[in-house]
Amino acid sequence: MGKIAKHVPMFLRRGTQHFVVAIWRFYAALVMRTARIEYDGIEEIAANRMLGFWHEDSYCMQLLLKELHKHNKSVHVIVTAERRGDYISEMVTRYGSIPMRLPDGLQMRSFLNDLKEESKKEMLTLAAAMDGPSGPYHKPKRLLFMLAHEANKEIVYVRYEKKGMVTLPWRWDKYRIPLPFAKLKCKMYYFGMIEKSELRNFDEYVKRKFGETD
Repeated sequence: MGKIAKHVPMFLRRGTQHFVVAIWRFYAALVMRTARIEYDGIEEIAANRMLGFWHEDSYCMQLLLKELHKHNKSVHVIVTAERRGDYISEMVTRYGSIPMRLPDGLQMRSFLNDLKEESKKEMLTLAAAMDGPSGPYHKPKRLLFMLAHEANKEIVYVRYEKKGMVTLPWRWDKYRIPLPFAKLKCKMYYFGMIEKSELRNFDEYVKRKFGETD
């Protein structure tokens, strides 16, 4: 599919992207207007903190970004540099957030150095899918936690409950789409700072922290 896309004129690709994003935004707006959405612990999302979520909640996070935008809170979101990241970047930008594209290959080292410096900025809130962009499912990578440690920032884990969702079981991330007129709940868990010793024993840290939220 990616090889075919390379041969499609840019204006057609952009037109398709805008059309798809418009549909996504229309559906998200429908959910926001008709669903009962409870944000438990949203006060934990303060400036100068790191937000971690599962890739399955990527679409649901648009609802949270929109809610934060209402309160004049802007979030920097790490987004894949792949083509699908173009769609995500346009979507999050519409909700007042700032995409940061994560490249592959040789450009990765340079980007990580820039990302480390960027994440240290005062009042900057950074969000990332902990098991993104391609899994394994619910196996968090160290990136967000390493950035939090080096920037001396606290971590907040964002989790949507399963109720009121449609799950796509054929996808690696079991992607979830919220339903209109449903009762949805988004809960924020305060993880606090992560110590260097916890990064060294990351598997143990993950079991302890995420075990407490099950």
